[in-house]
Amino acid sequence: MAFLSTISVALLVFLFSVVINQAQSEHFFFEGFNESDDKSDLRLEGASIFKTSGALRLTNKTKNAIGHAFYSKTIQMFNKTSPNASSFNTYFVFSIVPPASGKGGFGLAFTIAPSYQIAGAKAGQYLGLFNELNDGKNSNHIFAVEFDTVRGYNETSNSYGNHVGININSMESNTSEPASYNINNTLKNEEIDMHKGDPIQAWLEYDGVSKVLNVTMCPMWQQKPMKPLLNFAVDLTPIVKEFMYVGFSAATGDTASSHYILGWSFSTAGSPSIESLWTSYTSGRERIIFFPILSDCSYRRFVRRDRSFVRDTALSRAL
Repeated sequence: MAFLSTISVALLVFLFSVVINQAQSEHFFFEGFNESDDKSDLRLEGASIFKTSGALRLTNKTKNAIGHAFYSKTIQMFNKTSPNASSFNTYFVFSIVPPASGKGGFGLAFTIAPSYQIAGAKAGQYLGLFNELNDGKNSNHIFAVEFDTVRGYNETSNSYGNHVGININSMESNTSEPASYNINNTLKNEEIDMHKGDPIQAWLEYDGVSKVLNVTMCPMWQQKPMKPLLNFAVDLTPIVKEFMYVGFSAATGDTASSHYILGWSFSTAGSPSIESLWTSYTSGRERIIFFPILSDCSYRRFVRRDRSFVRDTALSRAL
């Protein structure tokens, strides 16, 4: 599949609104990735590389591969005078591209870990986070939200997965749901096939006071749903250490997909949910997307044709 062989992440530019209003807060955003600009800001291991298109590729279609990409600076998750782990929110766009024929795997995970080097981690069902010896141990101090396309953990064989799970120190999810998004604040959810290669938005929002994590996802061409996919009560205070690394881990197994991060924002500033703002209209087979860019007060116009993205002109327009 050549979906991402021609894709330019410049076509997926989205607005990141970060409110900086608290001392000791951390915040950053990547509107795509560039090796010359971002090499010092991210620590890459394994199969992870920067693509000339601006994508961050965590794995290619090599079997039993692991890829890690962590922000280079530690994040202060709490201080010794505070009883609670820090609130945080993160927004990213990812794409999982299967092979041209056959099945792919396994998945990727947003990860908070005490080190950007996860020693002894295995590929396949462990997603580059754990191994059979340390899986489930509190000493891991690893929190992850997995976007998994293969279900095989603690099972005799692998099967189609396509689920989102919240994992604490183990690949055994504390809670999980099939990948989907809510339709217009109703009781109906629409499934998302994460294995099609389409770009998908994800929001993770943790409230350190109420100790609740919300996970929301939807296709790139949708506004953020009002209802999260996962609403999970969890206290991260005993799980995280004072200083942690945030980033992504991905792995392949006996089957392999390419895993990409197309853009990413993170903040502990306690700001409102970070989300991309865009308007669109449909003309024939084309979907026209306008992304407002505050930095240059222009709207960039992009056209989606079938499974490829073609850049059109940047349209100057006052916000």
